[in-house]
Amino acid sequence: MRIIERWNAIMGPKDERLTAESNRYAAVGYIILIIGAALVLYYGIMLEQVAETTDHPLLTPLGQSVFPASTALLIVILISGLVSTYLQVRTGAFDTHARIAQTDRIPWDYVALMALLCGVGLGVATTVTRMLAEVQIVGIANVAWAGDIAMGVVYFTLAFAVGFACFAATFRGAINRRRQLERELEG
Repeated sequence: MRIIERWNAIMGPKDERLTAESNRYAAVGYIILIIGAALVLYYGIMLEQVAETTDHPLLTPLGQSVFPASTALLIVILISGLVSTYLQVRTGAFDTHARIAQTDRIPWDYVALMALLCGVGLGVATTVTRMLAEVQIVGIANVAWAGDIAMGVVYFTLAFAVGFACFAATFRGAINRRRQLERELEG
């Protein structure tokens, strides 16, 4: 709880207008995610039913010619996140806190912290899930612990670099859009 209080003290008060807009854009992303995920999961159920009733198992070469439900779900998740982010940037806002929303330059400390969190999250998730998968498939005695940790480090590095670039670009876009909107209001 103290971490959240410290974070809010550093970031400054929340702007109610930005909070309302952010909530509206999050709702759009949520609707896209829920409807899209439901359709993809239903498609997956239909794939399994057709495969079972026609005696054509999906875990054969036939399954490789079918569009996988997991890929469709990944696409839905990406679209829902990108649409929500695009809507925020379009209004010139990226965060509901006044310190970030009203900045005239990219807050590199914030960008680095968010990129670090992305990197740590993906690095730990990759390492742990690979280890769990190996324990289930090859047994605990044959797990490549060092290889899994190395894979986690690689994914950490990639997520940090991509997160850093994306957060910086998003802030730049939001700042430029906010300046454009201010010029239009003044002119």
